[in-house]
Amino acid sequence: MSGDFFDTNVLLYLLSEDTEKADRAEALVRRGGGISVQVLNEATSVMRRKLRMSWRETREFLALIRCLLDLAPVTVETRDLGLG
Repeated sequence: MSGDFFDTNVLLYLLSEDTEKADRAEALVRRGGGISVQVLNEATSVMRRKLRMSWRETREFLALIRCLLDLAPVTVETRDLGLG
């Protein structure tokens, strides 16, 4: 897995109205890296409940993220990778 291992907040910053945060998150994601399945689950919860995104919007966003970043299953090794 190349690049950084991102937490949920980085993905959610991509959707932020704060253009500085959104632009920074985009630059990080464009460099590549990875996320865990848990990050997808957490992002889905926030997008649906707090951001009130539709299921279609949520699925489209997550599909894009999955194309850009490596996806790791939730394992002890993935947890350790996320801890740095």
